Amino acid sequence: MSENRKPIENIIHRTASRPFALYHTIVEPDETSALYLHCHAEAEWFYLEEGQVDFMVENQTYRMVSRDAIFIPPNLIHHAVCTGPQVKGCRFYAFVFDVKRFEQYLPAYCHTYFAALEENRMECVYPIFHGEKQNGKLLDTLSGIFTHMQEPLDRYELALNGELFLCWQELYNLHFAGLCRQHTGKQILNELRKSIDYCHEHYAEPLTLAILAGQAGLSESYYCREFREYTGQPPFEYLNRIRIIRSCEYLAESDKKITEIAMLCGFNNISYYNRIFRRIMGMRPTDYRRQFR
Repeated sequence: MSENRKPIENIIHRTASRPFALYHTIVEPDETSALYLHCHAEAEWFYLEEGQVDFMVENQTYRMVSRDAIFIPPNLIHHAVCTGPQVKGCRFYAFVFDVKRFEQYLPAYCHTYFAALEENRMECVYPIFHGEKQNGKLLDTLSGIFTHMQEPLDRYELALNGELFLCWQELYNLHFAGLCRQHTGKQILNELRKSIDYCHEHYAEPLTLAILAGQAGLSESYYCREFREYTGQPPFEYLNRIRIIRSCEYLAESDKKITEIAMLCGFNNISYYNRIFRRIMGMRPTDYRRQFR
């Protein structure tokens, strides 16, 4: 738990004992950047206490005002900037948590409540605008989580987990249930998941379309069509995102040279790595690393 005077946070948001972290950030009036460009392996609830921001997730922008919130799935690039006719900074809360460890608290038959998140699709992002009546219950529960922050952890930890389950149930009712129905019953999904898991495990290797399609047991053309329908991205665009996100972790957490990082993440050409990094992250690798120095 922390309270920051500037929009700075660590890239890892959990400890060995607790799979969550709470943040309260105050962005001063002379700051325009509310949340720096980053991604992480945890999911995030962002609640705007005061101010106005443009919240960007990948290439989508959401205009948020006081008492609005947004859910960001794992491994999606996001940041926020203060906006308005007179930029006056902002105040916000963030609750970052490990979905997998959170899911482990539940029996196996509850997996369906988390199925929509498996491939971190953009459609899993859910903006929670306070002016929309159906969001009232979710916002009330979410804002209640942050009232605990001034207490010692052992005075609210169990209540926080319970409130997180309530938020998740409401998120499922409002949004995830519909996403799950879109893919239910397609036998091809198990085959695609084999290929997707292979991408995550072998991203540093020189993968080809034939290798990826072979993992799914499909022809290359059929594989490409089904892969894009399921993930929203062509196979190699998906693979490059995995590689870039992994390289972000090296940039933030190590002193390895950028050329070495590119090689470790499956890029054998530094120029190509720089070009893909800039296309996905919107900046150069050196600029990204500078944010953490």
